[in-house]
Amino acid sequence: MIFQNTKEQVETVRLFRYNSLGNKAMTQTIENRKIYSLMEISSGISRAVSRAFPDYYWVKAEITKLNFYPKSGHCYPDLVEKQNGLIKAQIRANIWAGNYNKINQKFKSVTGEPLKDGLKILFLAKVGYHEHYGLALNILDIEPSFTLGEMAREKQQTIERLKKEGLLDENKKRRLPLLPKRVAVISVETSKGFNDFKNVLQNNGWHYKFTLILFPALLQGDAAVKSIGLQLQAIAAHREDFDVVTIIRGGGGDVGLNAYDNYHLAKMVATFPLPVITGIGHSTNLTVVQMVAFANKITPTEAGHFLLGQFHDFAVRLETAETKTNHYASRLLASEHQHFSQLVKMFEVHTKNLFNHKKTDWNFLTRRMEQSGQVVLDKAGEQLQRMASRLKHQPVQQIHQAEQKLRNLRKLMAIHTVQSVQKAGSRLSLLENKTELLKPENILKRGYSVTSLNGKILKSAADAKPGSRLTTRLYKGEIESIVKEKREKTDS
Repeated sequence: MIFQNTKEQVETVRLFRYNSLGNKAMTQTIENRKIYSLMEISSGISRAVSRAFPDYYWVKAEITKLNFYPKSGHCYPDLVEKQNGLIKAQIRANIWAGNYNKINQKFKSVTGEPLKDGLKILFLAKVGYHEHYGLALNILDIEPSFTLGEMAREKQQTIERLKKEGLLDENKKRRLPLLPKRVAVISVETSKGFNDFKNVLQNNGWHYKFTLILFPALLQGDAAVKSIGLQLQAIAAHREDFDVVTIIRGGGGDVGLNAYDNYHLAKMVATFPLPVITGIGHSTNLTVVQMVAFANKITPTEAGHFLLGQFHDFAVRLETAETKTNHYASRLLASEHQHFSQLVKMFEVHTKNLFNHKKTDWNFLTRRMEQSGQVVLDKAGEQLQRMASRLKHQPVQQIHQAEQKLRNLRKLMAIHTVQSVQKAGSRLSLLENKTELLKPENILKRGYSVTSLNGKILKSAADAKPGSRLTTRLYKGEIESIVKEKREKTDS
């Protein structure tokens, strides 16, 4: 801005010009000095500013502190301009009560949020200097669309930066547990959104159990970035205690969600070690935090139903698996029952054949014993005849003795024959008992069992591997089992 060299401006500049005479000027007497009152200086500055800035100007700046006083209705914003995070210029402004309500209502109707700290605004102002309050900008109007545009520009810069770093889809790569029931919630305890979210999970009709741990945080404004960030750090320090993180917030306008476009907060969410689910309001435009989150649900209620959906999906899979298992088990049992029936019939045939074979042996043994007995009798008769012929001329007494011996011999032979027959009968009975005991049902009845693997009789532990499914046939019923470990018998 170029100043007009009026007499007042020149005189004002002279007051601040460096006196080249140095100490010599300081030694002048008071009578030789031109002295100005403070009011004259202030008035000169006021006139100079008025002449230098005679019009109304559109100015862009950032509100560091709004300084609104409800009692008077006046507002005294502190304005700054920053470059690379450093303040390059700052000035105080004022919005008088008559204009403040009108400007604030207009701003709120467009952006959905009132004027507050941290916003970049474009405003119409008059430059003024007051003798009591100093230099200030009197704000007459604010353009809300500029603030929305600045937020959109910053949002796009955040997206491009995250895209360049390869972080946009990083959190989406996290693995969501099969049943995410341990939930870390970043929200405000008294917010309606948090209560809606909690009600959906804790009062579900299927009685699914969730553990909710609240990490309270501010959810809007510049302070939200730091507050949410600190709680994310606290959760990360105990990540093994949680399955998922949710950021829950009620409705709000685009300005209220501006913190969720912050690069640092978005990067924390993108790189967080657990899946992050957002339910931060009814905004029509997605924030960067919503974009990089594992899953974005517009409302807290939808976020709750998303978690319930994971339990529903598992329940459906479980029911399907149960149906398939029952069907497979039924077919397997039918197959094994048929196989076992065939095995029993085969066992009966083998037992009958063995019994018939032993019966043939017994008949053969009986015939041999009869023949042997007859041979013995024939031999004894022959001996008797020979003895009779030798004793023919001996005394009668000797004949009687010989006859007595012969009778005794016959008795012994009869006893021997009977004992042999009884012994053979006992052996036959023993064979019959053994044969009876070898029947499958009697073997199983004594506590033995038949174990099969894949339809074949299991004879060695080496044939079974851990995880194999075995079928054990008992006297009454069958048992299905899974091999956990085995111990093979080694030959000593």
